[in-house]
Amino acid sequence: MKIKEAKLSNREHIVKVTNRVMKATLSLQLMMAQVDDVEDADLTPVEQLKQQQKLIDDVMNYITDTLKLNQKEQEKLDDLEFSETVEIANNVILRVQGLSDEDIAKLTKEASQADDKSEAEQA
Repeated sequence: MKIKEAKLSNREHIVKVTNRVMKATLSLQLMMAQVDDVEDADLTPVEQLKQQQKLIDDVMNYITDTLKLNQKEQEKLDDLEFSETVEIANNVILRVQGLSDEDIAKLTKEASQADDKSEAEQA
């Protein structure tokens, strides 16, 4: 499959959905879910910082390994905001799991509309 991430480069990254890629995808999703679950737990500030650092490393490693980024692309990834990095990771995850760019755009639009509605209800 071809995945293009304009924030990293103009080239299309060829990703073969091997067992290794699928395992890495599921591992990252599991780790992200666990971070969400633990956010409310009583962690020391040091534990929270270590957890955040691991999350950043794991997300960046997943993108680098899955898309086989070259040095220049890795440097661009290093310079992105973390929210942009997570956005790229989520896009790659959804593509690896079989969704098309159109499916992802539709899901993103629906999620944005749901967020807007929720914010309006809270106001």
